[in-house]
Amino acid sequence: MRLIDKYIASMVAMFVIAAVFSFAVLIVCNNFYASSELLFKKDIPFKLVAMINLLDAPATIVLSLPVASLFGVMLAIGQLGRSSEITAMRCGGISLLRIMVPVLFLSVLLSVMTYYMDERLVPIASEKAHDLKKALEGDKAVHLKQDVFLRNDSGMIIYAASFDTNTKALNRIQVLERENKDWIRITNAYNGRFEGDNLILMNGDTFLYDEKGEMIGAEEIRGEVAKYFPETLQDIHEETRDASTLAGGEIAEQIARSVEAGLDPVAYETDLQFKRSTPVACLIFSFVGFIFSVFSPRKEMFVGMLYAIILVLVYYVLISVFKSLGKQGIIPYPVISAWATNVMYLAFGIYIFVTVRR
Repeated sequence: MRLIDKYIASMVAMFVIAAVFSFAVLIVCNNFYASSELLFKKDIPFKLVAMINLLDAPATIVLSLPVASLFGVMLAIGQLGRSSEITAMRCGGISLLRIMVPVLFLSVLLSVMTYYMDERLVPIASEKAHDLKKALEGDKAVHLKQDVFLRNDSGMIIYAASFDTNTKALNRIQVLERENKDWIRITNAYNGRFEGDNLILMNGDTFLYDEKGEMIGAEEIRGEVAKYFPETLQDIHEETRDASTLAGGEIAEQIARSVEAGLDPVAYETDLQFKRSTPVACLIFSFVGFIFSVFSPRKEMFVGMLYAIILVLVYYVLISVFKSLGKQGIIPYPVISAWATNVMYLAFGIYIFVTVRR
């Protein structure tokens, strides 16, 4: 790496590290403020509250790393521009693309670090924080499981929106059974419970589908219907967790289970695509930040920061909208909802880059 590359890289790295540290401090302080009720009203020990906040921090930091890369690059390149060093480089025959190389190199490293944190550190830390929070809520929260899958050796799959492991009561149940190899029976019930080796279903409907997926029969559940499900398997259940506590492979497993149970996996598919698109945002934000800094090198610092704040606000508004539309299935392809904002910002950055080069 040439001397000029080392100089630019060191400037950018210094400001990006400062931005990441600043955001991390703000996030931890905000978490402590949000959990002040635990300290002062519920008399939870400070050590436990601090542990929960520190475990929650990595998930939020991962989301803030693209923002940190944007601010860091804009501060570093803006500083070089105000001291006329960018102008001197270009007058010396160094192209704008060549100046950008060390910035992109560092942003790729930051993207890799973000991906690694999101896949390795965040799931472990978030799961431990989740367990601590549930323990603070008491026995009811500990024993009440959400979004549970159970299955037996004959291929029956049970999904329940909630499952109380103490009383064995289930709510909003869907049961999938295979009949005559090709036929599938799907039973929906509002309530149910386990009694011995049986699953008791109440208030619902059952539908029979042939091998082509066409419904060939339907029946309303009146009273109670019992289905054999060994008691030894009733404690073997898998509880789905929020996507922030899962690695990409675990989300893929949840997608497979949802498909097998006849449920729409679009929410999990959207979460998986967003998990992949977030690290790439570091690279795109660095590119856009570089272009904006070069575009107005002699502007005051607050003007550059205003640009950065606007870019961040627009980005996260678009992310929230696209994620909501993707999870609801309004956007039919999760890859579009997850990557649309990145593609829009990349196209915008390329347009500004072409304009600046002229």
